[in-house]
Amino acid sequence: MKALLLATLLMSGCATNLADTATEDARQSLKNYGLTRCLLEALPEEQSVLREDLASASRAYHFMGKGAHQILQDEDTMDILHDPYLDTRNFVLNRYAADGSPMKSGNGNSAFHACLAIYNSAEFDQFVHTQDAYLP
Repeated sequence: MKALLLATLLMSGCATNLADTATEDARQSLKNYGLTRCLLEALPEEQSVLREDLASASRAYHFMGKGAHQILQDEDTMDILHDPYLDTRNFVLNRYAADGSPMKSGNGNSAFHACLAIYNSAEFDQFVHTQDAYLP
């Protein structure tokens, strides 16, 4: 009886740990998606290897790639009710527009620095947590 109880407790702990890991992986993927979208917005529209690479990464982090967050649609009309990826893109682009990318030294801009600042911000972490409701 003790062995059965111990096995049950161990298995439930493993299942909880797996669920926590999956949630953290999904959050990280959504944050990475946001970073790629921020960098894409900051780059000039002209064709470049970097721009193509960022676009490929963005597609990979999106739900249609291997992203974990689900896009909610009305089953009858197929209208999108909530898109965590669009909301993430809007969040980082709004922050980028508001904060800009000027360097303190005044000798130019650094989009990479600005996007990393957004990526590492507590506000972005809080936003990503609000998207947990759209995990399977």
